[in-house]
Amino acid sequence: MAQREAGDPEEGEPRSDSGANSNPPAPRVPDARPEHGGQEERQSGSQAPYYPPATEPLTQIPQSGYGSQGGQYFGSPSYGRQAPQNGWYSGAGAPNPPAGPQRPQGGRDKSGGSVVNKGWFIAIVTAVITAVIVLRVGWGLIRGGVITVPEQSSVSSLESSSGGEGTVKVTGEQAPDWKAVNKKVASSVVAITVQLSNGIAKGSGIIYNKSGDIVTNDHVIEDAQSIEVTLDNGNMYSAKVLGTDPTTDLAVIQLQNAPSNLQPVTFANSDDLAVGQRVMSIGNPLGYENTATTGIISALNRPVEVSDATEKNIVTNAIQISAAINPGNSGGPTFDAAGDVIGINSSIATLSSSSSSSGDAQSGSIGIGFAIPSNLVQQIANEILKDGHATHVEIGITVSTGTGTAGNVTRAGAKVVSVNPNTPGSRAGLRAGDVIIGYDGQSVSSMYSLLGFVRAATLGQVVKLTVIRDGKVLSLSCTLNKVEELATTSSSSNQQNYQDYGLLDPFGLF
Repeated sequence: MAQREAGDPEEGEPRSDSGANSNPPAPRVPDARPEHGGQEERQSGSQAPYYPPATEPLTQIPQSGYGSQGGQYFGSPSYGRQAPQNGWYSGAGAPNPPAGPQRPQGGRDKSGGSVVNKGWFIAIVTAVITAVIVLRVGWGLIRGGVITVPEQSSVSSLESSSGGEGTVKVTGEQAPDWKAVNKKVASSVVAITVQLSNGIAKGSGIIYNKSGDIVTNDHVIEDAQSIEVTLDNGNMYSAKVLGTDPTTDLAVIQLQNAPSNLQPVTFANSDDLAVGQRVMSIGNPLGYENTATTGIISALNRPVEVSDATEKNIVTNAIQISAAINPGNSGGPTFDAAGDVIGINSSIATLSSSSSSSGDAQSGSIGIGFAIPSNLVQQIANEILKDGHATHVEIGITVSTGTGTAGNVTRAGAKVVSVNPNTPGSRAGLRAGDVIIGYDGQSVSSMYSLLGFVRAATLGQVVKLTVIRDGKVLSLSCTLNKVEELATTSSSSNQQNYQDYGLLDPFGLF
């Protein structure tokens, strides 16, 4: 029950059974209350107590609870409104007290509650509501990929570079039957001759489908004035370019008046490849058509940077193979022991150097060749056939090759030099100084390694970046939802130079 304020009727004041006030207010008399310098005066007999003059009507608040009748409490009572008093009730059949301003006493409001306490109550409720809203909005942003929260990780969570179990299961010392493999796949490999303004270029390709679409390297057909394709049976066809992707050095051309009996290749899952797995390459090295060589997979996710005719750098996390490939093998396939394509050959390492003056430096195969993984080949080829071009994504960061230390372990990786705002990198929480050492569980050893992974990513893909920051290993979730506009740049002061190893000279252009 609310406390009675000064000026309320005394307990035991008479009331009628009908609920109406049987003692209406008496005429106003001079204020003789003690605070005005006098004693409070009352009329004799049934005279009602004194009430101050009314200024404006005050809204009644329901007696039971706050808010509408039968409703639920949603807040504190309204200040400046009349609260229920002892002996006066709202509702049908109950008398209402005379209107008049109410004066809080002793630090209390008109409902009898402490003003200070209610102020604290409102502040607490407001803070709680605000916190709930912030948490809900934050959780929505996290779930929507707008912001991410770093998670603790470890260097041991990164996979080794040895790969999976291999695409072909072999037992003991069982050797692949390369004769059978060659017979199975030879008709799916083509030789390509390109007429240029200053000569000819030779390369290789694979039959991608029965419609006569051929996949090869972009640098094989670059600046072509005409293209001629020779099948394994010697039949020759003209071809036109359907689309190219210089970023991955892949292209799709189409045979004109293609025969109906073409035999397309089949693909292995390059994610399952293993170091040591036996492979065979077939192509057109130096113009020698249908040449087969064998070897093994020497390494996986090997970052390779080459330059095309326009001096644009091409970065690929390639499959390194020991099978001998030479100029002219470009665009041709490497098969596993089941006859499935594991990659498209694109470049070799040589011992040639621009500083050599003897002219006798070895420029052929030295057993270090590189192939574009089959999964990336299919991804790019399908995009070209569908849209006429391939789509690439960007993180929105500038990187250099650097190192980071967590605990007692130091790792090489891609060091973040700067992060552009409103990009996948900024939303993932990357910061300048972070060293990225992992990409979706795969080890990142340099800026080229990171670029190679990003080049193979698809729009909207969500990846886990493992970074070293302030001596700790963190895992960041990055949604690659930004189409590449400019290639991720590198810090020139830290740029690793591969030119001494001959990797800046892609073959197939001779």
